[in-house]
Amino acid sequence: MEQLFAPGSAGLQLWELNLITRLLTDPSIGSRTQGLLAVIEPPEVMEAYQLRPQSQDDAKRRAHRCEEAAQEAARLAKARGWLKA
Repeated sequence: MEQLFAPGSAGLQLWELNLITRLLTDPSIGSRTQGLLAVIEPPEVMEAYQLRPQSQDDAKRRAHRCEEAAQEAARLAKARGWLKA
């Protein structure tokens, strides 16, 4: 998670520019993608999500889901011209 949201990273820009929030209000992204992005918006929700695993496998799944959400958010934001490549 530190790498995904490190200073200067696309992940951090997603939060700083409120791009995840903008994506969540876009009905064209679909409910599955909205659910995925909701895991990382706001940062406090992502942190709480990461702190509640039931097992080591669950912790890995949660980390993977946050990574997938950040990558999908960056892809969508770039496609809309909101985030530089």
